[in-house]
Amino acid sequence: MDVVRDLLDKSVVDRDGRPMGRVDGVLLDQQPNQPLRLSAIVVGPAALGDRLHPALGTLVRNLERRAGLDRNRPAHIAAADIEKIERTIRLRLAIGDTAVEAVERRVRAWISRLPGAR
Repeated sequence: MDVVRDLLDKSVVDRDGRPMGRVDGVLLDQQPNQPLRLSAIVVGPAALGDRLHPALGTLVRNLERRAGLDRNRPAHIAAADIEKIERTIRLRLAIGDTAVEAVERRVRAWISRLPGAR
């Protein structure tokens, strides 16, 4: 498998088909005398920031921390929780089983406080 081509930037959906973002990074595991194995995919803007430039990743992490979103961020989703890799990556998990939902809840709360949002 070509990890860059086959995983990075693909959409991730939970077991119910609910969008969870895109694959922003991958974690590989290397054991002695064994080929590299995918251990997890990473979803979250800080991981994307790291890919683009380390300073951008740091900036995004600081913003997440200020917004109270730094816990379990970016979200690491174990390879064992991936059900299917096709045009999208379907997980065996629900979005609520991951740290991805925390961002969605925070953003929804923030937007609801904006003038004219209700």
